[in-house]
Amino acid sequence: MLARIDRRACWALACLLPCLMPCFALAQTPPWPTAQDIDRALKANPFPDANRIGLQPIPRPPRVEPQRGAIDIEALARGKVQLPNAEAASGAAPIPIRIFITLDMPQASLQLLTDQAARAGAVLVLRGLKSQSMRQTVAVVQELIGKRRVAWVIDPEAFTRFAVRHAPTFVLTLNDAASDAQRGCNAGCAPPASFVSVAGDVSLDYALETIQRRMPQAAPRAEPLLKRLQASPAS
Repeated sequence: MLARIDRRACWALACLLPCLMPCFALAQTPPWPTAQDIDRALKANPFPDANRIGLQPIPRPPRVEPQRGAIDIEALARGKVQLPNAEAASGAAPIPIRIFITLDMPQASLQLLTDQAARAGAVLVLRGLKSQSMRQTVAVVQELIGKRRVAWVIDPEAFTRFAVRHAPTFVLTLNDAASDAQRGCNAGCAPPASFVSVAGDVSLDYALETIQRRMPQAAPRAEPLLKRLQASPAS
């Protein structure tokens, strides 16, 4: 008899369960907001007025003027900030001798030319960055210059201005106007008569002596540089 009652109770519960499920679902569903709820929310957080939006100032990006000319790598390597062509701006005499190099040259050649440039007061000129990285370029220059004072610049226009096709190339300008030229070739390259150059993996003193033999009129510019090299010991 008890088993029969339990079966009837189970059958009754099974029949009622589908009817009770929607009630359980409705009990768990959050109530929909009323019109009064929507009005209160709009008053607390109103939409911005179109006229007000038009009055909001639009921030302008900072205007950055591009710098033309050479980049002073020696200044960057020493952690200094210096404008390109800062030497001309300070009133210093233009440097007559430039050594055009690449950082892919043999290390021994780079060390020799860095030392001789420091002693003679020459400028070492790069066309661009090593592996397109300023960080790598500055790191290599730091290692080369050590505690010496030597000018390094990145000046791709100078390679065109003085028709440099190989590295190293030694360029001696024959007048200060050619030394101080900072113009692109569109404005006028340095005329061939204003400078003399020697290309090859040689030392600075050998290049200067070769220039003197080829062009005796360059002696007044080359001789003081040779004397500086001879007067100062190699480091």
